[in-house]
Amino acid sequence: MKKVIISILLLVTGAFGATGVVEQAEMVVRAAPLKSAAISGQDAAVAVTLRATPVIVVNSQGVPGGQTDLSIRGSSFSGAGISLAGLAVGSPQTGHFNAELPLDPGMLSAPQVLTGIDQALQGDGHLVGTAAFGILPVITGHSLTLGIAEKNGYWMNLLAQQSFAVGDAGAVAGVGAFGAHTVINSVDYDDNDLTASRGGGRLQLIAEDSQFDFVAGYQHKQFGARGYYGVTPDWYADEKLEDLLLLSSWQHGDLNGSYVRATFMRRELKDDYRLYWTYPGIYNNRHKTVLYSGMADGRENFGEYFELNWRGDIEDERIVSHSLGNHDRTSGGVQLIPGVSAGIWHLLAGARLAIFQYGDEEVLPQAAVEAALIDGVTVRLSHSQSMRQPSYTELNYESPASLGNAGLDNQKAETTELRLSGDMSPRTSAWLAGFYRRTDNSVDWVRATEDATRWRAADLGTAEAAGAEAGISFKSESGSRLNAGYTFLHKSSDSDFYASRYAFDYPEHYIVVDALWRINRLYGVEWVQTLRRQHENPLRGSYDTGYGGRVALYITPRNNLQFSLMVDNVWDDDFEYFAGQATVSPRRFSAGMTVDW
Repeated sequence: MKKVIISILLLVTGAFGATGVVEQAEMVVRAAPLKSAAISGQDAAVAVTLRATPVIVVNSQGVPGGQTDLSIRGSSFSGAGISLAGLAVGSPQTGHFNAELPLDPGMLSAPQVLTGIDQALQGDGHLVGTAAFGILPVITGHSLTLGIAEKNGYWMNLLAQQSFAVGDAGAVAGVGAFGAHTVINSVDYDDNDLTASRGGGRLQLIAEDSQFDFVAGYQHKQFGARGYYGVTPDWYADEKLEDLLLLSSWQHGDLNGSYVRATFMRRELKDDYRLYWTYPGIYNNRHKTVLYSGMADGRENFGEYFELNWRGDIEDERIVSHSLGNHDRTSGGVQLIPGVSAGIWHLLAGARLAIFQYGDEEVLPQAAVEAALIDGVTVRLSHSQSMRQPSYTELNYESPASLGNAGLDNQKAETTELRLSGDMSPRTSAWLAGFYRRTDNSVDWVRATEDATRWRAADLGTAEAAGAEAGISFKSESGSRLNAGYTFLHKSSDSDFYASRYAFDYPEHYIVVDALWRINRLYGVEWVQTLRRQHENPLRGSYDTGYGGRVALYITPRNNLQFSLMVDNVWDDDFEYFAGQATVSPRRFSAGMTVDW
């Protein structure tokens, strides 16, 4: 397989040569695109693109396109997730699919990692942090990616978009459609295969300072889950996920100035998990979750000194489950954060009123003081509070490996952060932050004693996390780039337990380096390297150090054509992302081709 891939690339390179390279036309967009030429050849799943994002820890059971969890600043998978146009799009059933979006990455802006006061101002709805995506303006064009991998794996991604003028006032309308199909065999165990299909479309209208979007996406995914979720690998398991997302958004103004925005969503998730254990019959969990959510937010500047940040949101969740039961709940909130500017100083102070159908209302203070030291460099001290309801799995689940806890209360997190950020040059930016987080009613899946046979959802009482982050970003005129981030973290709890599966099984040191070197117009090399030193866990069968990496060689014989030769898990690292779960995808070679027209 490897020889075939290499031979194809060499033949293609020789056939086209370097003379077909032309300069790319300059395009102006409102935000950096998520899907750049540097990820050509890959499966177009949003979770795949997040692997190179500094300070986001991506923990995959198998490969990122299968079942992927996100962690930010040591959060459990349920404390971090994705937002789209200011609205959280998580999964209240379990939280294990908070990294999912059934959309093409080519429609989305590069994610902004939000924590603390930034998360409160943009209101994403997660407890600790979020990867916040925006919706890009439609740019006329078509993009087709074909890829092949070892063990008869392959993928196909198609994105087609068309924009056109409307009327005489400069309005622009856009339409788009996308489709994708992925097959990856023997992901970790020989019978853990992945098959996923996505499809959908978008409508857009941009007029003056306003942008309206409607996006629709559907994904059907099935993957082998032997050894996942803490279940013994002696029993085969598989899981099927169906995800339908309908979202509309309207924005007037610039998010960096005065603006008004409204986003509404309907999402339907169907999750079917089957475990072929040794008892008579199949252990089968079937769940259907329907979410209706909406929000409106904005910022109004009153002259050059005063501002008002405001937000209102509501979410209605309904689940029909053969194992978790049938439930529904509604939550929401209103938020006002006034601000004042004077000289180099910028002050924010306000609160969010969080309202729950089941549970008491909470007033969550939000405050920050920021100083502009020199051009482009700021320092900020902030304090923010957030809340999260337990998932239905944490409350009601019962399986051979896990047991929920109906007595769990809402979690409340208080985060204090000191952050220094700025531009070192027109093409280089950097930041440094220290933070402290206290979480009351902290929830994790733990084994209380060494003899325990199941993971139990437990209230660990008060949990504390303290750490520091640093990052740097650079992009050259030639297209080369360097993004690097480092996170140090220490956590403690006032509860004793033998082993943690998520929240207290975290990297104490975590480094991400995402580098692209454009050698010349024909060749480019991309390297994504992670290095982690995991907190000690008695169930981990591997070393506590993980060093997953990915390398890709890009060959661009024409401006609109690119070939890729890729290696995932370069070092064939066998680090256990989940303690006691040896489900790591081994080194895998693949090749891809992307053509635009």
